[in-house]
Order: sequence, then C-alpha cells, then structure tokens
Amino acid sequence: MIPRPTTDNVCSLSSSNNCRNVANGSFIDYVFLLKSKMDKNNIENICRIFEIPEAGHDLVDFFFEPDEISLILEKENTVFTAEDIGREWADREYRRGVIAKTDDSGENYRINNFYYFLDVFAVGRREIYETLPEETRLRLDDWYIDSYVKNLDTSDGPPTTDRVHPLEEMMQVIDEDPKPFYLNYCDCRILSGRCDKPTHTCITHSDGINTLVDRGYSIKLTKEQAKEIVREADKAGLMHTSAMNGYCNCCGDCCYLFRAQKALGSVGAWPATGYIVEMDGSRCIACGLCIKRCHFDIFRKTEQGISCDNSACVGCGLCVNTCPVEALKLINR
Repeated sequence: MIPRPTTDNVCSLSSSNNCRNVANGSFIDYVFLLKSKMDKNNIENICRIFEIPEAGHDLVDFFFEPDEISLILEKENTVFTAEDIGREWADREYRRGVIAKTDDSGENYRINNFYYFLDVFAVGRREIYETLPEETRLRLDDWYIDSYVKNLDTSDGPPTTDRVHPLEEMMQVIDEDPKPFYLNYCDCRILSGRCDKPTHTCITHSDGINTLVDRGYSIKLTKEQAKEIVREADKAGLMHTSAMNGYCNCCGDCCYLFRAQKALGSVGAWPATGYIVEMDGSRCIACGLCIKRCHFDIFRKTEQGISCDNSACVGCGLCVNTCPVEALKLINR
C-alpha cells in the first residue's frame, strides 16, 4: 500500500502556489489520487504480464517486493541473462520463482507466470503463504484446481501416467526405481489447507531447470529414506501414487489428482489402478477403522454393521492394511 502523502513531502514536490492549497487538503488529495492511479496501472500491467487471475489481483503487494514489480514490468516478453540484472539478484529471483530459466544452460531467463510461481511460493515460503486468511487461500486454491483440470488433455486417453498403489506394491516400485529421490513439501495440501495431514511427503525425480530441486528447496533421499517417507505417510492415512516424475502421498481433500478425478468422473480409469476393495461382512466386527481410513466414504456404519459401496474405490489399500480381522481385501479390478 502507498502511504498517504504528508504535507511535508507534498510541499517538497509542489510549487509555492500549490502549497497554499495544503490547508484545505485539495493538493494532498490530488497527489494521492495521482499516485493511486499510477499504482493501479502498475498492478493492472503486473497482472497482465504475470498472468495473475482475478483471484490474486489484490495480492500483488503480498507476493512481490517493489524491486520485483519493477523487474517484471521492465523484462516483459524479454529473454535476459544473469549478467543483465546481476548474478546475485538473478539467483535470488529464480529461487523465489519470479523468473524462470529458458534453457539447460542456466544462463538465460524470462519472467515466470503466476500458475508456476504460486506453486514455488507456497512450497518455498509456506510459513508466509499460510498467513493469508483462509478465505483468500481457498479462493486461490479454487482457481488453481480449475486451471489444473482445464489443462489436462483427455482427448487421447488418460491425461497423465499417475497410478495408485497399495503400500507393499509402492515399496516394490521404489525398490526397482534407479532414478534419484528428492523430498519436497506437498504443494496441494499447502495451497488448499483443507486437511491436517502431513505435508513433507512428496518424492520427486525431477531435478532439471525450473524444478523445486533446481531452485534449492528439495532434500536428496536414499532409497531407504524414500521408502520410510511412504511408510510414515501410510500410517498417517495418505494414499500412494506414482508418475513419471516421482511419487505422491495423497489425501482426498486437497490433492489435485483426486480432486481432478472427481471433476472428470474418472474413478478406476485415471489415475490408473489395478485393484478394488472387497468386503467379507461375516468377518467384520464394525470397529469403524475403515471409515476413518477411507478418503472416499465408501464405508458406512449402519444398524447392521458396516456397509461397503466400492464404486468410488481407487484401490489404495489404506482400509485393507489396518483391518484387524482381515475382513477386507484388494481384488483385481
């Protein structure tokens, strides 16, 4: 916010004739109005250049420092080098997500856009992001999930390679994976904040330009450490998925993968799954653990015990591996 001018700084900018009007406030109001219009024009330009949606128009000052606003305005549609703006500043703004690398040389940059910037901001400066009012965060999250779904290409089959795995299968997938492992915070749960599940749970292989690894936010893991992250996530009630770029430990409230699945009506088809739960009612003791573990409300407590409607089951196995009497099992879909 631009502070309202005082009589001192107004008079220093004005002629003696204009200072005569300070007493009645007309010149102060004029300067303040002029500054406000200039600021509004800058904000409109920032929103256009950085592709900030309406949901974020009132947050420019929250996300960007004044020198970053100047950089965005100055470097619109421009490829520039670290030397053009200073190596230290380039490194800082790249880490903060304001700029992005254009090629693998790591020497050329462009201004980023809000969709990718918000992900970096939420993960890299999550303590700051979480100071936003809940209503504001949910507003941004609604925009982000809508954008995510709109960008999914379903014209030629499943839009991504994401696949759901029960715990033991996930362990096998990791064992057989030769790629490096890096730990990140979950952008979905930080952006959404709709549940209280753990957030330091996302495992990625991606370490190229514009990744969280390259921006300096990730922790390298051994294979055993990666498996332990997944085991702990399972205990916390998170589902396990794999894709080309790594592994996620997902909830049903925040995670974009399963929220997009709901939007597309693609249960059982995408994300891919090989299993579905089957219940043996004769063994069930109605303890209710399956109700607590399931993200999709397929279990219900009734007067007769627990009922199971597996039409929404994704085959994650969270209910199966905690059933104390083995009344549940996964069968091939």
